[in-house]
Amino acid sequence: MSFKRFIFLLPLLLMVAPVMAQDTAPSIEPTSCWMELAEGLVEGQNVECGYLIVPEDRTNPSSPTIQLAYAVLRAPSDSPKPDPVIYLAGGPGGNAVGELNAWVGTTYLEDRDLILLDQRGTGFSQPTLNCPEVEQGEENGLQACHDRLVGEGVNLQAYNSVENAADVADLRVALGYDEWNLFGISYGTRLALTVMRDHPEGVRSVIIDSVYPPEVSSWEEYGANTADVFHRLFQACAANAECDAAYPDLENTFYDTVAKLNTEPASYSGTAKSGDSEDKTMSGSDFIDRLFQVMYSSENIPAIPMVISEVANGNYTALDDLESGQSGEPDRRRLVQSADEDVSDSEGMNNSVDCQEEVAFNDENKAIANVPADPPLMHDNSVAAIQSTFSDCQIWGVKAADKRETQPVVSDIPTLVVAGEFDPITPAKWAQSAASHLSNSTFFLFPGGGHGVIDLNECTMGIMQAFLEDPTAKPDGSCVADITEPQWVLPS
Repeated sequence: MSFKRFIFLLPLLLMVAPVMAQDTAPSIEPTSCWMELAEGLVEGQNVECGYLIVPEDRTNPSSPTIQLAYAVLRAPSDSPKPDPVIYLAGGPGGNAVGELNAWVGTTYLEDRDLILLDQRGTGFSQPTLNCPEVEQGEENGLQACHDRLVGEGVNLQAYNSVENAADVADLRVALGYDEWNLFGISYGTRLALTVMRDHPEGVRSVIIDSVYPPEVSSWEEYGANTADVFHRLFQACAANAECDAAYPDLENTFYDTVAKLNTEPASYSGTAKSGDSEDKTMSGSDFIDRLFQVMYSSENIPAIPMVISEVANGNYTALDDLESGQSGEPDRRRLVQSADEDVSDSEGMNNSVDCQEEVAFNDENKAIANVPADPPLMHDNSVAAIQSTFSDCQIWGVKAADKRETQPVVSDIPTLVVAGEFDPITPAKWAQSAASHLSNSTFFLFPGGGHGVIDLNECTMGIMQAFLEDPTAKPDGSCVADITEPQWVLPS
């Protein structure tokens, strides 16, 4: 999952002190894997699973311990490199371990092990901060989730990037690797940057894709960033003769449709996430929100003008069809659901991290004031998202993090920084900001890309592979110039 539209304003109360990995050696407990393995994978031979045992709160000597699920996917090579890649999932709250099967056959992992870690509070780690109360649409579901977790003794304040980074450092030691390569997407980039700052030892190189750096004020920028990415998509279609001819005046068509649906929401027989048919309704605000989520996937972007046109003409299932092919972040990853609940993301972990590290340092009134007045329908939608996020964080009740969680990370560790042209949530300017403070960094903007773009095509994956082979040399990015504009889906 990627950086979500949550967030709040909390007063700068008691700050959370920075923590380091504990003095005692971290420990692991091998265990059976939680998910069904893809054909050809053998548990114990090319896949190993286990728990990393760490304190919940390293600032508290009497803290209870928690269990963090991890998996190791062994490289298919007979002579793998000694430095694996650890993937840091987005969110905050994304499930990494459950995505293991989707990594099989990845080109740039042919000679390197892949480490997947379910960050504290996520996936198969225990305790989980997942909120089925929210997922099931319970009234006051977030409050119910908060109260349940606190009643179970969970310290919501301890689920943050500083503790997360110490967990990552401990896992490297526990697994016996001298050094490894960090690969983060979305929130995983902020976690990677925190590791670079707090635990640089053993980090050979870093890849950060769709960057969410600590120095941004994401909610104060939210309205302008959202309006901008929609406008740029409409401009890109208008600049292409075929797209413009097929979908003339696309921007006005979109906002006219939003206004119509807000006046009279559409009722139709659509497709549920399970694939079954269900009765649905869609307002104009729903239409904006759903297209925003669809834009995360680079594969979906070329079809967005067609879907807008179809919805404008009353074919509401066209949006369902596009969503059914969307797998999230990055594009090819699949989500996992257990028999009991959806473990693909953790709403509680998302709130614990963003509420104390991001929203606490954003001003709600300023965030609302910064939303562009035009177009009015986009303005109203963005204001509602901001207000909802700040309200959610008041419910969650965590205190503001240390102010250093708002400062850019300065490092000389070799770093590859990449961004997508149409990323709706982590704009390219954020990646450029992070790169400007990393003295050994190389930045690439991938045309036509959404959110999570390193495996967009052979060019982007080749850049990553070259970087992993020699992080001290700038990868040859000449192929980026050959990445064309989106191949817009035209009427059949």
